[in-house]
Amino acid sequence: MIEDPRDTERKRLLGIQDPDGITREDLVAAMEDVNEGRIPENRVALRLLAKEMMEWPDLEVETPKKKRSLSKSPYAKATDTGVDPEVAAKRLNIDWDSAADVEPGDENDEIEVPPAVGYSALYLVTALPLLIGLSVVLILFYNSLQ
Repeated sequence: MIEDPRDTERKRLLGIQDPDGITREDLVAAMEDVNEGRIPENRVALRLLAKEMMEWPDLEVETPKKKRSLSKSPYAKATDTGVDPEVAAKRLNIDWDSAADVEPGDENDEIEVPPAVGYSALYLVTALPLLIGLSVVLILFYNSLQ
């Protein structure tokens, strides 16, 4: 039996037992009947269910969807440049949505360099702290001899 524990405890403490009252189980049965497309037999439970559903929080009535006209997207509204892409495309004599038709070509963007030249920057960056450390050690050693 599906019953609110607080309600059950309150009834037990007050000694209220209503055998003819509507229980949560009756409400669940009525809700299942409505969900399955049947008319519930218990009309009192159906009325109480409707009353309880009207009190549910965050229940919003759906507004009818309007036919959307071709309007700007939120991004286009926020970054409005003042240039209509369709008008600009007509001036340039191109299809205004031709950016989507870009196909990848066989262009090779990589520049061929020998491995020694490619790794020389890495070697230089690695060697620089080593040279600084070695020079500090040599200076300290030289000063300790004096």
